[in-house]
Amino acid sequence: MLDRRVYVVEDDEALRRTIRRALTDAGIYTVEFDSAEALLEGYSERPLGVILLDMRLPGMSGLELLDRLENLLPANPVVMISGYGDIPSAVRAVRQGALDFLQKPFRKDELISVIQGAFARIEAVESAGAFESLTAREKEVLLAFADGTSNKVVASRLNLSSRTVEMHRSRIIRKFGVANLTQALLRARDMGLIR
Repeated sequence: MLDRRVYVVEDDEALRRTIRRALTDAGIYTVEFDSAEALLEGYSERPLGVILLDMRLPGMSGLELLDRLENLLPANPVVMISGYGDIPSAVRAVRQGALDFLQKPFRKDELISVIQGAFARIEAVESAGAFESLTAREKEVLLAFADGTSNKVVASRLNLSSRTVEMHRSRIIRKFGVANLTQALLRARDMGLIR
C-alpha cells in the first residue's frame, strides 16, 4: 500500500510551511527541501512519493531538476508550481514529464486535488505491476471473483479445491498490497480488467 508522502521542493520557507500544514491536515506526510540539490542528496534511498517542485529555485532550476529526475529511481510523479508560470513554461514542464502544473497562489483544495491525482497515478502503476506479477492461474482466480462469487463457486467453476482457491486468493491480496479481495478487485476494475 502506498505511503502517502510528498517531497516539497520550494525555497520560500513560509510557503513550505503553509503547504506542509495543508497536506498534513489531509493526512499526507511531507518532507521539505529548499533546493533541487538537497532533494537529489539520497534521492534513490527515499520511498516513492509525489514531488511538489517549484519552477524557480536557487542553483538548479525546477525544470533542470525535472530533466535529471527522468533517469532516476524511484520514478516519483512531479507536480510543478510557480508564481511566474507562463503557458510556454507550463507546456515545457508537462512535456518534460510533470504530471501537473499549479500557478501560485493556489487554493488548498486545488493543491490537495492535484496531489490526490498524483497518488492515484502511482497506485494505478503499482496495480498494473501487481497484476503482471500474478501467475496465469491467479489472474484467472481474480477475474472469477469479479461478480462477487464465493470461494466455493469459484472453485467449482475452475475445477479447483476450495483450499487452492483460498491459497490463490491470499497470494493475490499480498501481491496487490491490499487488505482484502474487495480492494484487489477495485484495483483491477480501475485498471479496466473487470467491470
